[in-house]
Amino acid sequence: MLSHLKNKTNVDKFSPVMMRQKTISHPVSYRGIGVHSAKNTTLSLFPAPADTGIVFERVDLAQNNLIKVTVSNVVDTFLSTKIANASGASVSTIEHLMAAIAACEIDNLHIEIDGPEVPILDGSSIDFIHLLENARINEQKALRRVIRILKPITVKEENRFATLEPAENFSIHCTLDFQGRQGLITETMSFENSSQSFREEISKARTFGFYEDAQKIFAAGLGLGASLDNTIVIDNGQIMNPEGLRYSNEFVRHKILDAFGDLYVIGHPLIGCYRAYNGGHTLNNQLVNALLSDKSAWRFESLGDSTEWHPAIYSLSNVHSISA
Repeated sequence: MLSHLKNKTNVDKFSPVMMRQKTISHPVSYRGIGVHSAKNTTLSLFPAPADTGIVFERVDLAQNNLIKVTVSNVVDTFLSTKIANASGASVSTIEHLMAAIAACEIDNLHIEIDGPEVPILDGSSIDFIHLLENARINEQKALRRVIRILKPITVKEENRFATLEPAENFSIHCTLDFQGRQGLITETMSFENSSQSFREEISKARTFGFYEDAQKIFAAGLGLGASLDNTIVIDNGQIMNPEGLRYSNEFVRHKILDAFGDLYVIGHPLIGCYRAYNGGHTLNNQLVNALLSDKSAWRFESLGDSTEWHPAIYSLSNVHSISA
């Protein structure tokens, strides 16, 4: 296949390669608890034809149970990203799974779930990546379409902002300013996308929260499944988890992970630079809505024989065959 390119660093800018859509080759499943609902659900991933996109099926519901991942189907962004269809069937906390799907460059999946929330696993994306790798990622015949950012789009909310800018590859630049809360310092990180770098640098970063906020979150009916097994908990500036942090700046790395997943609800990879200061699910959703609302700010491209090859966009996943 294309394995001869894997370690090639000096590739011509107009290398004759094409980006094709991808799915998985066989079903895989996982059962786990939802961080907000505390309900155990089984998540099963199945191959899907080209141009399907990412579609959830609530198999515990008898009808009107298909929910496609699209920007217009995002209905809630408080502490997680939730999608729903016109009949009200919903799936919440999709962002960590979506980040793994984006990082593995998968375009088409049918996802069965027997409850209202994606399992939290360990609070990161690494187990979802393992699940997808075990399913073997296959190329399909259809070309992959990307969205190129043509002009800056920015959304703001008090002391927060998120923006997308034109660039020649996809990158994320995040700043997380705790504003002195419990003595935590500001964290900043820049990340240029490739499947391997996401796996090593971002995918293991876990969700986090403050112990003093727990009762308020519980009162809202959320966080009911949170534990030290799936959430970094901060109390008086100290990490309560016995194992500590996986990275010294794990908090901002998780913000990058969330942005990966939230941006991929658009259904296509982006060619552009994402920047955020104290970003989050709500700002990310506002940003993709603002982008799609301005037709002059973006265009579709299919990366074919004559299209520029950008190493940060085209990275080789576990490609095994080409299927329909």
